Amino acid sequence: MSYRNKFEESTARALKARGIPFSYEETKIDYTVTGTYLVDFEITTKKGKTIYIETKGNGRSFDHSVRKKMIAVKQQHPDLDVRIVFYSDGKIGPKRKDGSCMRQSDWANKYGFTYAIKEIPESWYE
Repeated sequence: MSYRNKFEESTARALKARGIPFSYEETKIDYTVTGTYLVDFEITTKKGKTIYIETKGNGRSFDHSVRKKMIAVKQQHPDLDVRIVFYSDGKIGPKRKDGSCMRQSDWANKYGFTYAIKEIPESWYE
């Protein structure tokens, strides 16, 4: 059996030594975290469509918890047009096995967000 870290491994050894039956990472429990998303900018296009725009820099302003929140907002409100303007196309997350890193644009594409770098494109106002 392979464990994620040495602490889990030592816990498993202790359970085995005491003869306590156990399973490891077999049970999944669904949960929902609720919160409030405060939109940075709300614009109305010339055709009357509402677009919500989030502006994000690099580093802590677009950390794992922020990315998770944005995904939750998109999943729970698929009818809303939420877009992101990144300050730059920064690297996020850990390095991949090939040495490359995910960029903010990669993340936006992966999760279906319309995005721009540095400024709101004119086409978003149309």
